[in-house]
Amino acid sequence: MQSRFAKIYHQRVLKRQIHLAVLTLCRNMELFVGSEHSETYQKYRPTYPPAMYDFIAEYCKTGTGSLGSAVDVGCGTGLSTFPLCKYFQSVIGTDVSETQINTAQTTHRQSNLSFCTSKAESLAFLSDCSVDLVTVAQAMHWIEQEPFYREVKRILRPGGSLVVYGYGVCTLDNSDADKIIDKFYRNDLKGFWDSRRHHIENMYQEICLPFPGWERNLDFIMQNKWSTHEMVGYLSTWSAWRQYLKQSPGSGLLVDIQHQLDDVYQGRELTISWPVFILLGRKALK
Repeated sequence: MQSRFAKIYHQRVLKRQIHLAVLTLCRNMELFVGSEHSETYQKYRPTYPPAMYDFIAEYCKTGTGSLGSAVDVGCGTGLSTFPLCKYFQSVIGTDVSETQINTAQTTHRQSNLSFCTSKAESLAFLSDCSVDLVTVAQAMHWIEQEPFYREVKRILRPGGSLVVYGYGVCTLDNSDADKIIDKFYRNDLKGFWDSRRHHIENMYQEICLPFPGWERNLDFIMQNKWSTHEMVGYLSTWSAWRQYLKQSPGSGLLVDIQHQLDDVYQGRELTISWPVFILLGRKALK
């Protein structure tokens, strides 16, 4: 009998700890003053598979014969920038957010890596025909395409590559858990997603690159094994959730989702997957 009561007590303590942890996470996201959001983004956003960067580097090398320099535009906290250092002599990450850049500079330290604050549509700090590769990860739908493409054509070397990529809507390995996340995505956050979110849902089917013969690739997926707390951490990075908190500060919605996921997984890790889409194009050699 004593062990039964002890078990119930520990379950209540654990739920209380989870409750406090998620509330803290929500408060950090509610503040959205910069550093808290950037740190949360860096911690809970998924990373692309190494094989994808092998593929991008090989595509780029086929164009210019060189892996001299790469620029990652809209780099955020540098999650998509740092892996390029393995392949290129010089890598620069740029983002319009100074707080994101500050986090990137603190988090990723490499001799061939640097970061700077810059708009995607104005890359004046880069010389004409000086770059082998320009990448944009999960940010193209925020960029004004026409002025950005002008800059890309200007800074790329002949044969240089533009690679735009991202990941679609996630799925979980349990149908009940999937329904919980789908309800949060489509019902609870309805009206809080930016209208450009549809580009992610259709995996950039409406976005075209400015080079003849450009192509799409759908061969890669991202997959992580996470605790339910990590899953909720990822949900807290969603832009629609940040908008939701502006209207409903202190909301306990993510706390409820945490409890629902805990009921499904009972302490087990979950497997989450995202489809990856890649758009690849090259500047003409002449």
